[in-house]
Amino acid sequence: MPAPYSTAKNTHYGKFATTSRLVSCLVSEGLVNAYYCSCTPRQDENGAIKGLTLLMRLHGATNKIQLSSARPISLENDILAVIPQRGVPELDKESKVLVNGVQCYKIDLADPWDMLPHIYSPEISYNNTTPATLPDSESIYRQVIHGLKIMGLQGDISLVDGFDAVQLWQQFAHDYGVTDKLTDLIASELASSMLHQTYTYDYPKPLPTLESSSIQWEQSIVEGHATHPMHKARRSYPPLPPLNPGQVNLETPKLRLLSIPRSSMQLRGEFETLAAPLVDAILEKTGNAKELRQQHAGHVLMPVHEFQIPNVLERFEDASVLPEENNVTAHSLTSIRSVAIPEVLKDLTVKLCIGIKVSSALRTITPYTTYFGPGFSEQVVPRLSYDRKVLTIERELASAVYSHPDTDMAKHCSCVMREAIEYPSNATPNDDTIVVAAALVEKIQKPDTDETLSTHVWNLDTEEKREAFLDRYIELALKAFVPPCLENGVAFEAHGQNTMCRFDKQTGELKGFVIRDFGGVKAHNPTLKETCGVELDVLPDSCVVAHTLEEAYKLLYHTLFHSQLQRLIRVLDMHHNGRGWEMVRKHFSALVPSDHPMYHFFMVQEKVPGKCLIKMKIEELYRDYIYSPVPNMLLSRPQEFVQ
Repeated sequence: MPAPYSTAKNTHYGKFATTSRLVSCLVSEGLVNAYYCSCTPRQDENGAIKGLTLLMRLHGATNKIQLSSARPISLENDILAVIPQRGVPELDKESKVLVNGVQCYKIDLADPWDMLPHIYSPEISYNNTTPATLPDSESIYRQVIHGLKIMGLQGDISLVDGFDAVQLWQQFAHDYGVTDKLTDLIASELASSMLHQTYTYDYPKPLPTLESSSIQWEQSIVEGHATHPMHKARRSYPPLPPLNPGQVNLETPKLRLLSIPRSSMQLRGEFETLAAPLVDAILEKTGNAKELRQQHAGHVLMPVHEFQIPNVLERFEDASVLPEENNVTAHSLTSIRSVAIPEVLKDLTVKLCIGIKVSSALRTITPYTTYFGPGFSEQVVPRLSYDRKVLTIERELASAVYSHPDTDMAKHCSCVMREAIEYPSNATPNDDTIVVAAALVEKIQKPDTDETLSTHVWNLDTEEKREAFLDRYIELALKAFVPPCLENGVAFEAHGQNTMCRFDKQTGELKGFVIRDFGGVKAHNPTLKETCGVELDVLPDSCVVAHTLEEAYKLLYHTLFHSQLQRLIRVLDMHHNGRGWEMVRKHFSALVPSDHPMYHFFMVQEKVPGKCLIKMKIEELYRDYIYSPVPNMLLSRPQEFVQ
């Protein structure tokens, strides 16, 4: 049964989920200054607040307001938001100021998991109250006001709880000087994220178990990306209809068939052979499969997501779609655009293009990706250095894409056939339970809890159990993904959406990992050629080519360490006590020699390049990344000096 929930709270939590992620990006990317101030609890409160984050306003992109004891700080003019913290963020130990005797530290990296679900905006008012949206609203508000009064920052300004991402973004964008057009566009994506997040809270799923199918685990995602403020955004653009929650079925979509002259298509691998069982099942729906194949002789019959059809027909004059009766029902995976049809297609999943924005990306498939995957799978994957018992690499066996000189056009009509060990043709009751890694750190289908699927399903109800589970996870994850990068210069995009975990169905013990999706791989050709005797076969300007080894290390850090391992360490309560990162350092040091450049990147330098999600949005980038220095979490230790 689904976990119990309260719809009265869900709008508040939907706002918080998106807004806290926006705060995290603004701070961690250095777009605003933020300061952490420890709180001495009021005697009549339970001390839920560990400290306050003061998010500072700025005036122009280069004129950041600095918190300082040299002049009084005005809530009305200088403070963008006030966030009560339940955990200490990553602080710059060398950057601190005293405000009325209270020591405040500049924040280097903010994480939503450390924030209490209350984000306050200053408002001119003489009524120091706040709606009791949550059971702790009044208590938290009193503690926040108490903390601000100690710093002399209160005056006649009260705080309004529930500052949402659109309001925060619009104020920041005005101060920063973002154009009105881009401000409105990003605001609409943030609004979409809050709307869809609330809808997800309103309609919880049954909780998965070790007996659940991989599809059930894939569709158990409640919040998704832990720091991206567009984590739940679902934005469509004409000619596609709006994506309003509950009105478009993205979990069990219909797959239809496109018919396109073979001369207009670029095929890689045995695409038509591999797709044949799926194509036949769709054709058989009208009982005239043979006749339909004859009618479309000389054409490629390619599966297409039903929602993408208007985009294809508008862009490609020689493309036609078979009758609506010719369809099969698919099950979307975590990425939405990849689907499984285990009743029809064994050992494979299908990656389809959908012209909608999910997080930052338009979920189409570029010709760069359709070309790269099959060649990489055939030529490189078999030669890579990795333990086949610990890591399974799901190869991209074949692809199809419309042949068009404009890649931004071609990407709307494409498809990839990918291996899928989780949907085997020879399934047995003793097969491993394969769980998408992102699901492990998800809450149990409600927002007002710290219990996650990992602690619930694996019964991690003691610190000893959590520590044992995490230690094995980190050890095997590093054994899976470090060697290809260390030995061959190949970094997989090993975040939680692309990574799956193999668990013993009877014991629940982690046995290894599965990696999928090669669109975000980074590989250093000189190292690859020296160690494997092959080079990447890519189209010109492909973004998978790493020009230096550091580019591969950056990707591995962002996806494996920052996005995947940090999440599990935090939700298992092994971040602030430092134990999780001790495990990472122990197992990493066992794999990487101390005189190797990779060791220096991960284990020596205090700052590493962090991917800038909001800066990229402001610069309107997707395939080109922007990085900004962030604290190296592998070196993270308990910050006792602020307790």
